Amino acid sequence: MAFRSIIRPLNLTSRPVSRISLVRSIKSPYNTAVTSSPKITKSTENIPLQDKPTSNESDSKAVNKDDSKAVNKEETMHGYAYGAHHWNMERASAITLIPLISTQFIYGAHPIVDGLMGVVLPYHIYMGFDSCITDYIPKRNYPRLHRLANWTLMGSTGLVMWGCYEFNTNDIGFTEFLQRLFTA
Repeated sequence: MAFRSIIRPLNLTSRPVSRISLVRSIKSPYNTAVTSSPKITKSTENIPLQDKPTSNESDSKAVNKDDSKAVNKEETMHGYAYGAHHWNMERASAITLIPLISTQFIYGAHPIVDGLMGVVLPYHIYMGFDSCITDYIPKRNYPRLHRLANWTLMGSTGLVMWGCYEFNTNDIGFTEFLQRLFTA
């Protein structure tokens, strides 16, 4: 394994040529042997990357456009890192709500707590509904409905945050409302 990591930057190994592996090898900062973009074929035969011939410039430009679409499509897909980040942000918003709610019950209404609750609580709800959309309206099965649901969620979350701001500045505030709600 260590031997392969030494040889790969020098481009001395041969590997199957495919669209994704070529795009990654061209974009790699360690690959200095390939200076021009190689022509991409859909064959999976073992051909060293430096021996791959290129044709005229118009073909390479067309191939580069296809490559950029493949890279963009690959980069926009959500993987393990996105899921871990989403999970961490859900937990962070949940943990942030604990001292905010306890501060409200102990000290009463306060404008700072009102402002923070008006941002953190809608964000926490947004993260929960975003998980529901990701799970039950998958992008690969329902691409348009997934996009519509995400935009609807973002718009409604923005409106709720704006409503919380208006309620906190022009009315009794979020914490005072919750105190009156529980004492009624």
